[in-house]
Amino acid sequence: MPFTTPEDGMTGLANGFLASLSQADRDCLEPHLLRLRFQSGDTLTHSPDEARLVYFPVTLVACVQFADQGSGIGMVGREGIVGLSAMLGGTVDDAMEATVLMEGGWTLAITVEDLQQACLASPTLSLSLLSFMHSYSSQLGWMIRARDRGNFKQRLSAWLLMLHDRVDSDFLQLTHGSLAVQLGVRRASVTDALHILEGEACLRCSRGLISLMDRARLRRNAGRSYEPLRLDYALTVSS
Repeated sequence: MPFTTPEDGMTGLANGFLASLSQADRDCLEPHLLRLRFQSGDTLTHSPDEARLVYFPVTLVACVQFADQGSGIGMVGREGIVGLSAMLGGTVDDAMEATVLMEGGWTLAITVEDLQQACLASPTLSLSLLSFMHSYSSQLGWMIRARDRGNFKQRLSAWLLMLHDRVDSDFLQLTHGSLAVQLGVRRASVTDALHILEGEACLRCSRGLISLMDRARLRRNAGRSYEPLRLDYALTVSS
């Protein structure tokens, strides 16, 4: 379950989408933003009697998946938004959900109602949200195509690269079992592929930790299964 973090001086500028907004649009949102922390494995969804939230991740990374499947089809971190479909009238049994990865982390959040009111007050904020939805939908489509076309070694390499894009470290707190769940395969398949990548000096594995040693070589292994972030704002923002 999430809990509110204490005030620690971090602002919306630590999320790429919020940082891309004009000061006037950020001013519309900031009075309504909540600071929430989630643990690994938490799902960013709500029961019907809870307020629906839209999330702006800061340090957490979420795996996007179909609700009736375990395997991930995409990923959202500090660059983007989770739960925006609720703005369009989505229900709590939406086909898509997002599960928090690695060690968890914190996020800014706003109720759907407050975000809708802010959009009514600011046409430029509405346009920014539409621009994000367009960019993210295109990226999600690429991820789905890559998942269906690539071999498993390519898929695993691409998934590790996408995680690396969204953190400030070359050390990823991941187990073979958690990767297997995210990618919808047997744990043994993950272990075998990691051993191959380790033998190629792309990474080094220890208990619960994967260290990226040669990102360029890992990217060559991913091939066309990996598509770098191409959103309309910078991923690297102050945190």
